[in-house]
Amino acid sequence: MADLLGAARRHRLSLFALAMLVVVAWLVWSARGALPAFVIGLALAFILDPVVTAVERLGAPRWLGVLGAYALVVAIVWVLVAFVAPPIGRQARELIERGPEFGAAIGAWEQDLERWYGSLALPPELREMIDASIQRGREAFGELLQAIAGPVVSTLVRTLTFVLGLVIIPVWLFFVLKDRAAFPRAVAGALPPAWRSDGDSVLAILARVGGRWVRGQLLLGAAVFMATVTGLAILTAIGFGELGQFMLVLALIAGVLEWFPIIGPIIAAVPAILIALTISPAAVIAVIVLYTAVQQLENNLLVPKVMGDAVELHPAVMIAALVIGGALFGIGGAILAAPIVAIGRDLYRYGFRRLSGEEPLPARAAVLGLEPAPDPDADGPPGEMPGEDLTPAPEAG
Repeated sequence: MADLLGAARRHRLSLFALAMLVVVAWLVWSARGALPAFVIGLALAFILDPVVTAVERLGAPRWLGVLGAYALVVAIVWVLVAFVAPPIGRQARELIERGPEFGAAIGAWEQDLERWYGSLALPPELREMIDASIQRGREAFGELLQAIAGPVVSTLVRTLTFVLGLVIIPVWLFFVLKDRAAFPRAVAGALPPAWRSDGDSVLAILARVGGRWVRGQLLLGAAVFMATVTGLAILTAIGFGELGQFMLVLALIAGVLEWFPIIGPIIAAVPAILIALTISPAAVIAVIVLYTAVQQLENNLLVPKVMGDAVELHPAVMIAALVIGGALFGIGGAILAAPIVAIGRDLYRYGFRRLSGEEPLPARAAVLGLEPAPDPDADGPPGEMPGEDLTPAPEAG
Protein backbone atom coordinates (compact mmCIF):
# COMPACT_ATOMS: atom_id res chain seq x y z
CA MET A 1 0.00 0.00 0.00
CA ALA A 2 2.82 2.39 0.87
CA ASP A 3 4.44 1.72 -2.50
CA LEU A 4 1.14 2.40 -4.23
CA LEU A 5 0.66 5.70 -2.40
CA GLY A 6 4.24 6.70 -3.17
CA ALA A 7 3.75 5.98 -6.87
CA ALA A 8 0.52 7.99 -6.83
CA ARG A 9 2.31 10.98 -5.25
CA ARG A 10 5.12 10.78 -7.80
CA HIS A 11 2.69 10.72 -10.70
CA ARG A 12 0.02 12.97 -9.22
CA LEU A 13 0.17 15.46 -12.12
CA SER A 14 -0.23 12.71 -14.68
CA LEU A 15 -3.12 11.16 -12.76
CA PHE A 16 -4.81 14.55 -12.45
CA ALA A 17 -4.42 15.22 -16.20
CA LEU A 18 -5.77 11.76 -17.01
CA ALA A 19 -8.78 12.34 -14.75
CA MET A 20 -9.48 15.64 -16.48
CA LEU A 21 -9.29 13.93 -19.88
CA VAL A 22 -11.86 11.38 -18.71
CA VAL A 23 -14.15 14.18 -17.51
CA VAL A 24 -13.83 16.04 -20.81
CA ALA A 25 -14.53 12.85 -22.77
CA TRP A 26 -17.63 12.22 -20.65
CA LEU A 27 -18.88 15.77 -21.20
CA VAL A 28 -18.33 15.52 -24.96
CA TRP A 29 -20.18 12.21 -25.09
CA SER A 30 -23.06 13.61 -23.03
CA ALA A 31 -23.39 16.57 -25.43
CA ARG A 32 -22.95 14.46 -28.59
CA GLY A 33 -26.31 15.62 -29.96
CA ALA A 34 -24.85 19.09 -30.58
CA LEU A 35 -21.55 17.83 -32.04
CA PRO A 36 -22.52 17.43 -35.74
CA ALA A 37 -22.61 21.19 -36.23
CA PHE A 38 -19.14 21.53 -34.69
CA VAL A 39 -17.86 18.69 -36.87
CA ILE A 40 -19.01 20.69 -39.89
CA GLY A 41 -17.33 23.76 -38.42
CA LEU A 42 -14.09 21.83 -37.93
CA ALA A 43 -14.27 20.61 -41.54
CA LEU A 44 -14.71 24.22 -42.69
CA ALA A 45 -11.70 25.17 -40.59
CA PHE A 46 -9.56 22.60 -42.42
CA ILE A 47 -10.85 23.92 -45.76
CA LEU A 48 -10.47 27.64 -45.02
CA ASP A 49 -7.21 27.56 -43.04
CA PRO A 50 -4.99 27.47 -46.19
CA VAL A 51 -6.76 30.62 -47.44
CA VAL A 52 -6.30 32.41 -44.11
CA THR A 53 -2.66 31.32 -43.88
CA ALA A 54 -1.98 32.56 -47.43
CA VAL A 55 -3.38 35.99 -46.52
CA GLU A 56 -1.27 36.03 -43.35
CA ARG A 57 1.89 35.30 -45.34
CA LEU A 58 1.18 38.42 -47.38
CA GLY A 59 1.55 40.46 -44.19
CA ALA A 60 -2.12 40.90 -43.28
CA PRO A 61 -3.49 39.97 -39.83
CA ARG A 62 -5.21 36.61 -39.54
CA TRP A 63 -8.56 38.17 -38.64
CA LEU A 64 -8.56 39.92 -42.01
CA GLY A 65 -7.85 36.60 -43.72
CA VAL A 66 -10.77 35.02 -41.84
CA LEU A 67 -13.12 37.77 -43.00
CA GLY A 68 -11.84 37.34 -46.56
CA ALA A 69 -12.45 33.58 -46.36
CA TYR A 70 -15.97 34.24 -45.09
CA ALA A 71 -16.61 36.58 -48.02
CA LEU A 72 -15.37 33.89 -50.41
CA VAL A 73 -17.71 31.30 -48.86
CA VAL A 74 -20.68 33.69 -49.10
CA ALA A 75 -19.90 34.38 -52.76
CA ILE A 76 -19.66 30.66 -53.57
CA VAL A 77 -22.93 29.92 -51.76
CA TRP A 78 -24.66 32.76 -53.60
CA VAL A 79 -23.48 31.46 -56.97
CA LEU A 80 -24.65 27.93 -56.12
CA VAL A 81 -28.05 29.10 -54.91
CA ALA A 82 -28.59 31.48 -57.82
CA PHE A 83 -27.34 29.41 -60.74
CA VAL A 84 -26.87 25.76 -59.74
CA ALA A 85 -29.67 24.96 -57.29
CA PRO A 86 -32.65 25.77 -59.62
CA PRO A 87 -31.76 23.31 -62.44
CA ILE A 88 -30.75 20.61 -59.93
CA GLY A 89 -34.04 21.08 -58.06
CA ARG A 90 -36.01 20.86 -61.29
CA GLN A 91 -34.24 17.69 -62.37
CA ALA A 92 -34.72 16.15 -58.91
CA ARG A 93 -38.48 16.77 -59.08
CA GLU A 94 -38.69 15.23 -62.54
CA LEU A 95 -36.69 12.21 -61.33
CA ILE A 96 -39.06 11.66 -58.40
CA GLU A 97 -42.14 12.08 -60.61
CA ARG A 98 -40.88 9.38 -62.95
CA GLY A 99 -40.35 6.93 -60.09
CA PRO A 100 -43.31 4.69 -61.09
CA GLU A 101 -41.95 4.44 -64.63
CA PHE A 102 -38.57 3.32 -63.33
CA GLY A 103 -40.28 0.78 -61.05
CA ALA A 104 -42.20 -0.66 -64.00
CA ALA A 105 -39.00 -0.94 -66.04
CA ILE A 106 -37.29 -2.80 -63.20
CA GLY A 107 -40.25 -5.15 -62.91
CA ALA A 108 -40.16 -5.91 -66.63
CA TRP A 109 -36.43 -6.63 -66.53
CA GLU A 110 -36.86 -8.85 -63.47
CA GLN A 111 -39.63 -10.85 -65.18
CA ASP A 112 -37.50 -11.32 -68.31
CA LEU A 113 -34.57 -12.44 -66.17
CA GLU A 114 -36.74 -14.89 -64.22
CA ARG A 115 -38.14 -16.37 -67.45
CA TRP A 116 -34.63 -16.79 -68.84
CA TYR A 117 -33.45 -18.37 -65.60
CA GLY A 118 -36.47 -20.68 -65.52
CA SER A 119 -35.77 -21.85 -69.07
CA LEU A 120 -32.29 -23.09 -68.17
CA ALA A 121 -31.93 -26.87 -67.92
CA LEU A 122 -30.38 -27.02 -64.46
CA PRO A 123 -30.38 -29.97 -62.06
CA PRO A 124 -32.85 -29.44 -59.18
CA GLU A 125 -30.09 -29.48 -56.58
CA LEU A 126 -28.08 -26.80 -58.41
CA ARG A 127 -31.18 -24.64 -58.96
CA GLU A 128 -32.06 -24.88 -55.28
CA MET A 129 -28.52 -23.88 -54.30
CA ILE A 130 -28.56 -20.89 -56.70
CA ASP A 131 -31.97 -19.77 -55.43
CA ALA A 132 -30.74 -19.90 -51.84
CA SER A 133 -27.60 -17.91 -52.73
CA ILE A 134 -29.66 -15.25 -54.52
CA GLN A 135 -31.99 -14.95 -51.54
CA ARG A 136 -29.08 -14.62 -49.11
CA GLY A 137 -27.53 -11.97 -51.36
CA ARG A 138 -30.76 -9.95 -51.38
CA GLU A 139 -31.06 -10.17 -47.61
CA ALA A 140 -27.42 -9.18 -47.08
CA PHE A 141 -27.72 -6.17 -49.39
CA GLY A 142 -30.93 -5.07 -47.66
CA GLU A 143 -29.31 -5.37 -44.24
CA LEU A 144 -26.32 -3.35 -45.49
CA LEU A 145 -28.53 -0.50 -46.71
CA GLN A 146 -30.55 -0.61 -43.50
CA ALA A 147 -27.40 -0.47 -41.36
CA ILE A 148 -26.27 2.66 -43.22
CA ALA A 149 -29.54 4.51 -43.78
CA GLY A 150 -31.71 3.22 -40.94
CA PRO A 151 -30.34 5.52 -38.20
CA VAL A 152 -30.99 8.53 -40.46
CA VAL A 153 -34.46 8.84 -38.88
CA SER A 154 -33.02 9.34 -35.42
CA THR A 155 -30.54 11.81 -36.89
CA LEU A 156 -33.36 13.90 -38.35
CA VAL A 157 -35.03 14.06 -34.93
CA ARG A 158 -32.02 16.02 -33.66
CA THR A 159 -32.28 18.56 -36.48
CA LEU A 160 -33.37 21.40 -34.16
CA THR A 161 -30.25 21.04 -32.02
CA PHE A 162 -28.15 20.81 -35.15
CA VAL A 163 -29.60 24.04 -36.59
CA LEU A 164 -29.01 25.83 -33.28
CA GLY A 165 -25.40 24.73 -33.45
CA LEU A 166 -25.08 26.07 -37.00
CA VAL A 167 -26.13 29.51 -35.79
CA ILE A 168 -23.10 29.80 -33.51
CA ILE A 169 -20.66 27.98 -35.81
CA PRO A 170 -19.56 31.14 -37.75
CA VAL A 171 -18.54 32.85 -34.49
CA TRP A 172 -16.82 29.70 -33.19
CA LEU A 173 -15.08 29.16 -36.53
CA PHE A 174 -13.80 32.77 -36.55
CA PHE A 175 -11.89 32.28 -33.30
CA VAL A 176 -10.65 28.83 -34.32
CA LEU A 177 -9.14 30.20 -37.53
CA LYS A 178 -7.89 33.43 -35.97
CA ASP A 179 -6.09 31.72 -33.05
CA ARG A 180 -5.14 28.46 -34.75
CA ALA A 181 -1.51 28.60 -33.61
CA ALA A 182 -2.48 29.33 -30.00
CA PHE A 183 -4.66 26.23 -29.64
CA PRO A 184 -1.84 23.62 -29.66
CA ARG A 185 0.15 25.74 -27.20
CA ALA A 186 -2.86 25.95 -24.88
CA VAL A 187 -3.36 22.19 -25.01
CA ALA A 188 0.34 21.56 -24.36
CA GLY A 189 0.35 24.02 -21.48
CA ALA A 190 -2.51 22.16 -19.82
CA LEU A 191 -0.56 18.87 -19.83
CA PRO A 192 2.23 17.77 -17.51
CA PRO A 193 5.68 18.67 -18.95
CA ALA A 194 6.49 15.02 -19.65
CA TRP A 195 3.34 14.70 -21.80
CA ARG A 196 3.71 17.85 -23.88
CA SER A 197 5.79 16.36 -26.68
CA ASP A 198 3.37 13.48 -27.03
CA GLY A 199 0.44 15.92 -26.94
CA ASP A 200 1.98 17.88 -29.82
CA SER A 201 2.45 14.66 -31.76
CA VAL A 202 -1.15 13.55 -31.24
CA LEU A 203 -2.44 16.93 -32.40
CA ALA A 204 -0.16 16.78 -35.44
CA ILE A 205 -1.52 13.34 -36.36
CA LEU A 206 -5.13 14.52 -35.94
CA ALA A 207 -4.51 17.63 -38.03
CA ARG A 208 -2.67 15.73 -40.75
CA VAL A 209 -5.27 12.98 -41.26
CA GLY A 210 -8.30 15.20 -40.65
CA GLY A 211 -7.14 18.07 -42.83
CA ARG A 212 -6.04 15.91 -45.72
CA TRP A 213 -9.23 13.85 -45.57
CA VAL A 214 -11.59 16.85 -45.54
CA ARG A 215 -9.81 18.71 -48.32
CA GLY A 216 -9.27 15.50 -50.26
CA GLN A 217 -12.92 14.46 -50.09
CA LEU A 218 -14.00 17.91 -51.23
CA LEU A 219 -11.68 17.75 -54.24
CA LEU A 220 -12.62 14.16 -55.05
CA GLY A 221 -16.34 14.94 -54.84
CA ALA A 222 -15.92 17.91 -57.18
CA ALA A 223 -13.82 15.82 -59.57
CA VAL A 224 -16.38 12.99 -59.63
CA PHE A 225 -19.17 15.55 -60.20
CA MET A 226 -17.37 17.06 -63.19
CA ALA A 227 -16.36 13.68 -64.63
CA THR A 228 -19.94 12.39 -64.32
CA VAL A 229 -21.37 15.50 -65.96
CA THR A 230 -18.88 15.14 -68.82
CA GLY A 231 -19.61 11.45 -69.28
CA LEU A 232 -23.39 11.88 -69.21
CA ALA A 233 -23.09 14.75 -71.69
CA ILE A 234 -21.19 12.44 -74.05
CA LEU A 235 -23.82 9.70 -73.66
CA THR A 236 -26.53 12.28 -74.35
CA ALA A 237 -24.75 13.42 -77.50
CA ILE A 238 -24.44 9.87 -78.89
CA GLY A 239 -28.14 9.13 -78.60
CA PHE A 240 -29.13 8.50 -74.95
CA GLY A 241 -30.95 11.80 -74.60
CA GLU A 242 -32.97 11.00 -71.46
CA LEU A 243 -29.78 10.80 -69.41
CA GLY A 244 -29.17 14.46 -70.21
CA GLN A 245 -32.48 15.44 -68.59
CA PHE A 246 -31.11 14.37 -65.20
CA MET A 247 -27.43 15.06 -65.79
CA LEU A 248 -26.86 17.53 -62.95
CA VAL A 249 -28.79 15.65 -60.27
CA LEU A 250 -27.10 12.35 -61.17
CA ALA A 251 -23.69 14.01 -61.02
CA LEU A 252 -24.55 15.63 -57.68
CA ILE A 253 -25.57 12.24 -56.26
CA ALA A 254 -22.26 10.77 -57.45
CA GLY A 255 -20.25 13.64 -55.95
CA VAL A 256 -22.01 13.51 -52.56
CA LEU A 257 -21.89 9.72 -52.24
CA GLU A 258 -18.16 9.90 -52.92
CA TRP A 259 -17.90 10.65 -49.19
CA PHE A 260 -18.99 7.03 -48.56
CA PRO A 261 -15.98 4.90 -49.57
CA ILE A 262 -16.45 1.73 -51.63
CA ILE A 263 -20.25 1.52 -51.24
CA GLY A 264 -21.13 5.14 -52.12
CA PRO A 265 -20.06 4.97 -55.80
CA ILE A 266 -22.02 1.73 -56.24
CA ILE A 267 -25.19 3.27 -54.82
CA ALA A 268 -24.63 6.43 -56.90
CA ALA A 269 -24.81 4.38 -60.11
CA VAL A 270 -28.25 2.95 -59.27
CA PRO A 271 -30.37 6.01 -60.29
CA ALA A 272 -28.52 6.30 -63.61
CA ILE A 273 -29.02 2.57 -64.27
CA LEU A 274 -32.75 2.91 -63.48
CA ILE A 275 -33.05 5.69 -66.04
CA ALA A 276 -31.08 3.66 -68.57
CA LEU A 277 -33.47 0.72 -68.07
CA THR A 278 -36.24 2.87 -69.57
CA ILE A 279 -34.11 3.55 -72.66
CA SER A 280 -32.42 0.37 -73.89
CA PRO A 281 -29.99 -2.40 -72.90
CA ALA A 282 -27.26 -0.48 -74.71
CA ALA A 283 -27.92 2.51 -72.42
CA VAL A 284 -27.56 0.28 -69.34
CA ILE A 285 -24.21 -1.01 -70.58
CA ALA A 286 -23.06 2.52 -71.44
CA VAL A 287 -23.97 3.81 -67.96
CA ILE A 288 -22.20 0.92 -66.22
CA VAL A 289 -19.10 1.52 -68.34
CA LEU A 290 -19.20 5.26 -67.58
CA TYR A 291 -19.50 4.90 -63.79
CA THR A 292 -16.86 2.16 -63.74
CA ALA A 293 -14.49 4.35 -65.76
CA VAL A 294 -15.05 7.33 -63.45
CA GLN A 295 -14.28 5.22 -60.37
CA GLN A 296 -11.21 3.66 -61.94
CA LEU A 297 -9.94 7.11 -62.87
CA GLU A 298 -10.55 8.33 -59.33
CA ASN A 299 -9.09 5.29 -57.54
CA ASN A 300 -5.96 4.96 -59.66
CA LEU A 301 -5.15 8.59 -60.45
CA LEU A 302 -6.84 11.06 -58.11
CA VAL A 303 -6.91 9.23 -54.76
CA PRO A 304 -3.14 8.54 -54.62
CA LYS A 305 -2.41 12.18 -55.52
CA VAL A 306 -5.00 13.82 -53.28
CA MET A 307 -5.10 11.54 -50.24
CA GLY A 308 -1.61 10.07 -50.19
CA ASP A 309 -1.14 7.79 -47.19
CA ALA A 310 -3.38 9.78 -44.83
CA VAL A 311 -6.47 7.57 -45.20
CA GLU A 312 -4.97 4.58 -47.01
CA LEU A 313 -7.00 1.64 -45.74
CA HIS A 314 -7.71 -1.79 -47.18
CA PRO A 315 -11.14 -1.97 -48.88
CA ALA A 316 -12.26 -4.73 -46.48
CA VAL A 317 -11.42 -2.48 -43.51
CA MET A 318 -13.20 0.45 -45.17
CA ILE A 319 -16.41 -1.54 -45.71
CA ALA A 320 -16.40 -2.89 -42.14
CA ALA A 321 -15.79 0.61 -40.71
CA LEU A 322 -18.54 2.08 -42.90
CA VAL A 323 -21.15 -0.47 -41.81
CA ILE A 324 -20.19 -0.35 -38.11
CA GLY A 325 -20.05 3.46 -38.09
CA GLY A 326 -23.45 3.69 -39.79
CA ALA A 327 -25.02 1.16 -37.41
CA LEU A 328 -23.68 2.90 -34.30
CA PHE A 329 -23.89 6.60 -35.18
CA GLY A 330 -26.05 6.91 -38.29
CA ILE A 331 -25.08 8.69 -41.47
CA GLY A 332 -22.47 10.81 -39.67
CA GLY A 333 -20.75 7.71 -38.36
CA ALA A 334 -20.67 6.22 -41.86
CA ILE A 335 -19.10 9.37 -43.32
CA LEU A 336 -16.48 9.75 -40.56
CA ALA A 337 -15.65 6.04 -40.31
CA ALA A 338 -12.67 6.19 -42.68
CA PRO A 339 -10.79 9.13 -41.07
CA ILE A 340 -11.48 7.84 -37.54
CA VAL A 341 -10.05 4.43 -38.39
CA ALA A 342 -7.07 6.08 -40.13
CA ILE A 343 -6.40 8.27 -37.07
CA GLY A 344 -6.63 5.22 -34.82
CA ARG A 345 -4.14 3.42 -37.05
CA ASP A 346 -1.62 6.28 -36.89
CA LEU A 347 -2.05 6.72 -33.13
CA TYR A 348 -1.41 3.00 -32.70
CA ARG A 349 1.78 3.27 -34.78
CA TYR A 350 2.94 6.26 -32.75
CA GLY A 351 2.12 4.60 -29.41
CA PHE A 352 3.88 1.39 -30.44
CA ARG A 353 7.05 3.34 -31.29
CA ARG A 354 6.94 5.34 -28.05
CA LEU A 355 6.43 2.23 -25.92
CA SER A 356 9.36 0.66 -27.74
CA GLY A 357 11.60 3.44 -26.39
CA GLU A 358 11.67 5.80 -29.38
CA GLU A 359 11.73 9.54 -28.68
CA PRO A 360 8.65 11.64 -29.57
CA LEU A 361 10.20 13.54 -32.50
CA PRO A 362 11.50 10.48 -34.43
CA ALA A 363 8.29 8.54 -33.68
CA ARG A 364 6.14 11.39 -34.93
CA ALA A 365 8.29 11.81 -38.04
CA ALA A 366 8.06 8.10 -38.85
CA VAL A 367 4.27 8.01 -38.49
CA LEU A 368 3.75 11.15 -40.58
CA GLY A 369 6.18 9.99 -43.26
CA LEU A 370 8.53 12.90 -42.52
CA GLU A 371 12.05 13.27 -41.23
CA PRO A 372 13.30 15.78 -38.66
CA ALA A 373 15.33 18.56 -40.22
CA PRO A 374 18.59 19.49 -38.47
CA ASP A 375 18.21 22.49 -36.19
CA PRO A 376 21.57 23.56 -34.78
CA ASP A 377 20.03 26.54 -33.01
CA ALA A 378 17.43 24.51 -31.14
CA ASP A 379 17.96 24.81 -27.41
CA GLY A 380 14.91 22.95 -26.16
CA PRO A 381 15.12 19.73 -24.16
CA PRO A 382 15.37 16.40 -25.95
CA GLY A 383 12.08 15.34 -27.45
CA GLU A 384 10.71 18.89 -27.77
CA MET A 385 8.61 19.32 -30.91
CA PRO A 386 9.54 22.48 -32.87
CA GLY A 387 6.65 23.32 -35.14
CA GLU A 388 8.57 23.69 -38.40
CA ASP A 389 11.28 21.07 -37.93
CA LEU A 390 9.71 18.37 -40.05
CA THR A 391 10.38 18.16 -43.78
CA PRO A 392 9.27 15.56 -46.32
CA ALA A 393 11.51 12.53 -46.41
CA PRO A 394 13.25 11.90 -49.75
CA GLU A 395 11.60 9.24 -51.88
CA ALA A 396 13.37 5.91 -52.09
CA GLY A 397 15.21 5.17 -55.30
